[in-house]
Amino acid sequence: MGGSAFTPISFLPDIGGLGPSELFFLFVVGATVTSSFVLLLRPFVNLGVTIFFLVSVNTSILGTVLSAAIAALLIGNCFIGAGLASGLKLPLQPSSLRLPLLLCSVAALGAVYGLARGNRVSLVLGDFYQIIEFASLFVLARMLVRTEQQLRTMANVLVGSMIATSVLQMADALMEASYLANSHLERQAGPDLLRTINMNAPIAFVALLAALPVARTKWWLLAGLGLVEINLILSFTRGLWAATLASAIFLLIVTRDSRAAILKFGFGAGVFAIAFLYVAGLGTVAADRLGFGIQQLRSVPKDKQILSGRRRLEFTLILPQIAEHPLMGEGLGATYRIAGDAILDGPKGEIIENHYIHDLYLQVAFRLGVPALLIFLALLWAYFRRSIGNLRASNLSPENSALMAGLVAAMFGEVLLSLTSPTFLNHPTAGVIGCIMAMTTVALRQSAQQPARIDGGYALNKAQP
Repeated sequence: MGGSAFTPISFLPDIGGLGPSELFFLFVVGATVTSSFVLLLRPFVNLGVTIFFLVSVNTSILGTVLSAAIAALLIGNCFIGAGLASGLKLPLQPSSLRLPLLLCSVAALGAVYGLARGNRVSLVLGDFYQIIEFASLFVLARMLVRTEQQLRTMANVLVGSMIATSVLQMADALMEASYLANSHLERQAGPDLLRTINMNAPIAFVALLAALPVARTKWWLLAGLGLVEINLILSFTRGLWAATLASAIFLLIVTRDSRAAILKFGFGAGVFAIAFLYVAGLGTVAADRLGFGIQQLRSVPKDKQILSGRRRLEFTLILPQIAEHPLMGEGLGATYRIAGDAILDGPKGEIIENHYIHDLYLQVAFRLGVPALLIFLALLWAYFRRSIGNLRASNLSPENSALMAGLVAAMFGEVLLSLTSPTFLNHPTAGVIGCIMAMTTVALRQSAQQPARIDGGYALNKAQP
C-alpha cells in the first residue's frame, strides 16, 4: 500500500549501467533463487533465504516490480516445500489463520472496490501484493518457527542480514554506487552526501541492544551494534532515528532484569553517535535535518504546495477525501492530486496524481476506509498484548528471552516509523515485519521436548532443533 506499488516499467534492470556493487548483488540474487529450488524440501531453511532477500537492498537495485516478483517466487517455494515436507498437511492451528485471513479478506475487498472505481490496475495489484506479503510471511513463520532454537536461528538470520546490508550499503556509499544516486543529501557547504537508508536498521539495533546484557561474548555484538548505528547516522533519516529511540525506550518497559545494563549500553551508543558526528564533521548536517523535520510539521497553505511541507500537505489534501468516503475509502490503488513541486524530482509547475503516502494510518483510512483503520489499530493493540504476555509467560533461556524482547520492542518502533513511512504494508519490509510478529506471538516449545518432525523430507531426532 506504500510507494512500492507496481508500475508499468521494464522488469529487468539496465545491466549495462550497473557497477561492480550492483553486478555482485545480481549474482547473489541468482544464487538466492537457485538455492530456493535446491532447498525446496527444507522449508525452514528456505524461509531464512526469503528473509535474507527481503532484508537486502533488492528494491534499490532490481526495482519494485522485479523485487516483488522474486519475493513472491521465494514465498511460494516456502509454501510448496512446507506442504511437501509435511505430507500436504501443513502444521498450523486454525486459530493462527485468523489474522492473515482477515487481512487477505480486507485486501481482496479493497482491490475489487478499487478496480470498480477505475483505479489503475498496476497500482491496485501492487497494494494488494504488499498486504499478501505480510500475511504470507506471518503464516510461514507460525508454521516453521516452533521451538526456541528455531526462534534463535531465524533471529540470527534476520539480524545478521540487517548488519550485512548495513555494511554493504556503507561500502557502496564510499564507492559511490549508482543505485544510491537517488539517496543523496544536498549540502550548502560541501559536496552532497550519499545516504545509507536501511529501513530495517532500527530492528537490528534494538535486538542487539537487548541481547548484549546476557551475551557471553559481547565484542561481536558490540561491533554489530556499532556498524548498524553508523548506518543509521549516515541515513540522516529522522523517522529511523525516532523509531530506534522509541524501540529502545519500549525495550526498557518490557524488560525486567536487564534495565540497568540496557541503559548503560544505550547511553554508550548515544555518546558514540555524538562523537562520530563530531569526528566526521557531520554535526551541522544532523542539526539541519532535525530543523528540516520541524519545518515539515508547520502548517502549509493548500495553495503553496512545496517539498518542505510535504508531510503536512498530505493531510491537508487527503483528509477531505477520507471525509467523502469514510466507510470504504477510495479503494486500493487510489491516488491523490498534488503539485509536482511538492514531490522529490517531480515535474515543476504541474499537478499530478500521486500514489505514495508517508503516513500508513492516513493511507489505510484513505484507501480502505475508517473502519479498516480501526480494525488495524485494534490488531496492533492485540498484538502487543499477546506478544508481551507471551514473553512474560514463556520459559525461555535468558538469551532467547532477550532476543524476543528486542523483537517486540522493534515492532513498537515500526508502529512509530509508520507515521513517516508505511513499513507495515510496504514491500519488502511488510514480509519482515509479518515474520517477526508471528515469531513473537507463537508459544515456543523447548527443542528437547519437541516430538519428531518432518523438515526437508527427513525425520529429525526430537533432540534436534
